[in-house]
Amino acid sequence: MLVRGKISTKLEDKLLEEAHVLWHPMRFRIAKLLLEKPMHINGISKALGEERRLISYHLLTLQSYGFVNSRYEISEAPKSKGKAIRKYWVTEKVEEVITEIKKIPIRNYVMKVKGHIPLQLLIIEEE
Repeated sequence: MLVRGKISTKLEDKLLEEAHVLWHPMRFRIAKLLLEKPMHINGISKALGEERRLISYHLLTLQSYGFVNSRYEISEAPKSKGKAIRKYWVTEKVEEVITEIKKIPIRNYVMKVKGHIPLQLLIIEEE
């Protein structure tokens, strides 16, 4: 990501866009949950207490940016035994984006977003 001691603007913009996608409150909660273990959409919905269609929307967004992968598996659960269910898990990209965003000095980011700093970014900077 570094180009002659400075972060390339194009790469930085892409990174900030990806971070923005990841740090949406619902998507962030989904990613945190999936870090623990791969899950089916109904399990995610139940664990977060949110509607399945809302979870589905955010999973599609996470998957389109490469933060989440999925595949169909045959269920072993008593209620759905033998049915094909889709399991989701986070990719390494989640940690890669978090690691790279930590490298950007906060003042550079503040200038880009004209003073608005997401809460999650402040938490990262405090660690």
